[in-house]
Formats: sequence, C-alpha cells, structure tokens
Amino acid sequence: MKFSQKLIFLFLLILTAVLLNKVWQEKIELLKKEKYIAVTQEIQEQTNILVEEKKNATVAIGVSLSFDKTIKEALKKDKVELIKLGELSASLRKNSDFKNVWFHVLTGEGKCFYRSWTDRRCDTVLNNRIDIEEMLKDPKIMTTISVGNYDMTFKVMIPIYEEKNLLGIIEVITHFNSITIKLLKKGIEPVVLADKKYKEQLLYPFTKLFIGNYYVANLNANPKYMDIIEEKTVEHFLTFEKIYNEDIERGNIETLYTVPDIKGDPLGYIILFKPINEIDMSDIEWMKEEMVYYIVILLILSASIFYYLTNRRVISAISSKNRSMKKLNDYLEKALIEEKEAQRQQEKERQILFQQSKMAAMGEMIGNIAHQWRQPITIISMWANNIIADIDIGDVENKELRKYAVNINEQTQHLSQTIDDFRNFFIPNKDKSIFTIKSSIDKTMSLLSAAFKTHGIELIEDIEDIEIVALENELTQAILNIIKNAKDVLETRPDGSRKLIFINVYKKDNKAIIEIKDSGGGIADNIIDKVFEPYFTTKHKSQGTGIGLYMTESIITKHLHGEITAENSEYEYEGKHYMGAMFTIALPIDEKR
Repeated sequence: MKFSQKLIFLFLLILTAVLLNKVWQEKIELLKKEKYIAVTQEIQEQTNILVEEKKNATVAIGVSLSFDKTIKEALKKDKVELIKLGELSASLRKNSDFKNVWFHVLTGEGKCFYRSWTDRRCDTVLNNRIDIEEMLKDPKIMTTISVGNYDMTFKVMIPIYEEKNLLGIIEVITHFNSITIKLLKKGIEPVVLADKKYKEQLLYPFTKLFIGNYYVANLNANPKYMDIIEEKTVEHFLTFEKIYNEDIERGNIETLYTVPDIKGDPLGYIILFKPINEIDMSDIEWMKEEMVYYIVILLILSASIFYYLTNRRVISAISSKNRSMKKLNDYLEKALIEEKEAQRQQEKERQILFQQSKMAAMGEMIGNIAHQWRQPITIISMWANNIIADIDIGDVENKELRKYAVNINEQTQHLSQTIDDFRNFFIPNKDKSIFTIKSSIDKTMSLLSAAFKTHGIELIEDIEDIEIVALENELTQAILNIIKNAKDVLETRPDGSRKLIFINVYKKDNKAIIEIKDSGGGIADNIIDKVFEPYFTTKHKSQGTGIGLYMTESIITKHLHGEITAENSEYEYEGKHYMGAMFTIALPIDEKR
C-alpha cells in the first residue's frame, strides 16, 4: 500500500470516528432535552396542584366564617370590637399549613370594616380592587389571586347575608409561603413576583423585597436565585421561547408559571429553578457507555482492515483473523441484545413486584387509617351529641358552643392530617430531597400508632437527628415494611408477654445507621438467610404476599445506595431477657446534593 493511500485511509478513519461521535452526541443532547421537558412539565403540574389546593382550602375557611353570628352582629351594630378572630388564627397556625392568615371584613357598600393585620379601617378599597367592585355587582363566592396595598395573596370573598339583605363581605387572605415551602421540599427553588404594574399600588409591602419594579411575594425566596433573576432581568424569564431554559453555567433548568388575575391577564409570576445535578440522568449515562462500546468496535475493525491492506503477504492469515473477528463481533452483538432483553425483563418483573408491594401497603394503610380515625370520630360524635342535648333542653351558651366547635375542629384537623400522611405516602416522587431520618420514622409511626395501641405494642426510640439527601418516600416505605412485619409477629405473641419494638438511629463511619428490633422471638436459623428473597414468607398465604422484605432490600440497595442485614438479637431490657429479629440499615450521609 502506497504512503498516499495510507494517509487517505487514516483520514477516512478519523472522519468516520468524528461523524459517529457527532451523531451520538446529538442523540444524547436530544435525550437530555426530552428529560428536561418531562421534569419541567412535572414542576408546572405540581405548582398548579399546590395553587388549586390553597384556593380550595381558603374557600373552606371563608364559607364557615360567612355564617358566624358574631361577625353579623358586629356589622349590624357597627361594633368592630365584637369581632374576635384571634383564636381561630392561632388554631389554624397550630394545626394547618396556614401560618399567616389575614381576615378582612367589608360593609355592604365596599368600605373596610375590620382588618386582622392592621388597625386601619373605614377606607374605601374599590379604587384599587376590581374584584370587590365585581362582588358588589353580583354577590357570590369569588376566589382570586390579587395584589392589594400590602401583598400579592390568595383571596376568597363570601357575601354575608341576614335573610336576603347583604350585610357585608368576609374576605380570607392567605399567602404564597406554604406553597413555596412545599416546593422547596421537592427540591424546587421558587421566587414569586407581582407584576411591575402593581408597584405603585403596594403602599405597605409585606416582604419589603423587590427585584427592579417587581415585588417579591415570598419571604423565603433564596437570595442566590433572586440575584440570578436580577442579573438576567425579569423580562428574560417572561420571554422564554420554550417551556424551560437551561442555564449550563449555573447548573439549573428554569421555568415560568404565570399567575392570572380575575380577567385572565398576567398578575404575577412564579419563577422556578431546578438544579440539574438533582435530576436522574442514569439512562443518558448508559447511552454514553454504549457509545464508547461501539467506537471501540469501530477502532478494532478499522485496525484490522488497515493491517490487512498494508500486509498483503499475510492475506490468508488476516482473512482467518477477520472471520474470527466477525464471529466475535456477532457474538458480542448477540450477547448485548440478550443482556438488554434480560435487563428489560428483570426491570419489568421488578416493577410488577413494586406495584404488588404498593397495593399490599395501601390495603394495610387503609386498615391503619380505620384505627387512627376510630377515636377522633367517637370524640366528634360525643361533642355533637352534647350540642344537640344542649339545644334540646334550651341550655345553649356561646362559650360552651365555641368550646364544642373548637374540639370538633381539632379532631377534624387530626383526620385531615391522617389523609395527608396517607396521600403523601403513595405520591410517586423520584426526586431526591433533604430530610431527617426522624421525620421519616415519625411519618411511619403516625400511620401505625393506633394499631400499636390496640395490640399493646410499646415503641422505644433512641433517635439521633441525622439529615440525609435521598428519596424520602422510598425510605418511609422500607421502614414501614420492617416495622409492620415486627407488629404482625408481636400480635401473635401470647397474652402477658411484653410486646416491644426498639428503633435506634446513630452515625457510624460517615453512615446513618437505623436499627429496628423486636421481642417476637426471632427468625428460625434455617430461614433467616432467605428473608430478602421474593415471595418468601413465614406467614400463612392469607396473611401476606412475601414481597415486603424483598422490596425493602431492593429499595435500600438500589434506590438509596445503602445496605441492609437481618439477624437475631438477644438482649436485656428493664431487668428481663428478650430475643427478637433485628434489621440494620446503613445509608450514606454525604450523598452528592
């Protein structure tokens, strides 16, 4: 082979490798964009759900206050001092996400009668509030997000009637902070802005924060992201040509959620940031590995061809080598296809097991909710009967009636919290978040506490407050599976035996260690090594599927990158000897945030 021919061959080889790499890089970039679009759509959906939930909760408070006799009496007699909403505000602050609720009572003419956050009253707010003007024209329940003299807030206005006469309007005002707190827990950084056209209207800005002419409505806005917005200008975010923007320099994807006013025009904006390093990119990393594999194959084949062309005297030997190389390449391609199919089938089976585990857990949680609700429902029934009895005998006092109502409200808050815990447990969330192991254990126990009490099970905790970055719902499910297994064993123990579950959490070698043990007598030595196998169970078929501990081991090792072991433990507690199963979980603390 001539020297010039060798140069041409080398040039073509390099050109082929470059073109192949370019095609692969374009494919990887396309996959990244699809991933960012999916993440952005999820962020937009989560934000919209939180906004709608806040509106609905605010409406519920407003409707109940529109029937308040004290407020009606104050409006009729023009005595603002009769209105006492401090106790309600304190109860909401203690038992709900409403940490800073404002109450605004207006007269039937649209004048301010009472404001819970200031002593200013008797002023006309119609000039700045088109929603109040609409309410007076057509009195009905109205929910809006608007900007007033103080803040950009959620507002619900309910007309207050005495028979058919309009006495006034009750307005409940809530803020964006609870929404932004929930977004932060999901690893999303929000900055809530009121449109610049409202700057002059904000005479007494609640947060005192501005970016240019745009008012910042959430107190917990991160200064780091406020600086980014100020540097790029708000207008940059308002003119996105696509659903998201990728900021490679700062490692974020950015998206915009527009808040409309009552007429559908932009009233405000929520600018949302998601750190790229918190997005699961494992499928794209696999594509990169596949690219390296094919480039290596190309180089091997090219080297063989080059050697063949430059050494004609060993043509027969090279031909044999090429045939062997082709067989090897065919074998490798076949092996790769078979491996991909095996991985796909394994993943499919694992997803089926996860779904079975989730459905089994849902059934068990419904049983636990029945335990959790039994006592509050009994208490609510008792207080309601007290009210009925007082009415029947004509002995109704406002003080006693308020006491009954407050007690009923506390119990309904407890029922609501149980539903929230149940819903949050089953919400799919594949984004890592920062949380404490104690909070995960507390959520688990909130779902099991009633069942523990019913069966006389004692819980002994020694928990160090350790913060980790991981999938919180996954850890909660793993802990729940272990504790539920211990509970099931203890329920079968004979009467008179003490039923104990110990939970210890501590740090060791830069890992968070979670130890859960019981006094159930332990696991037989001939089966303890099999407890993490799928469909293995020591229970009767009617009592379980045998996939709970298998899914627990899968969650800990594959999703949380930790370790889990099972052993029998003999120990002394309060002067008595006990034996039971002990599960030990080790989780990394310094996961990349």
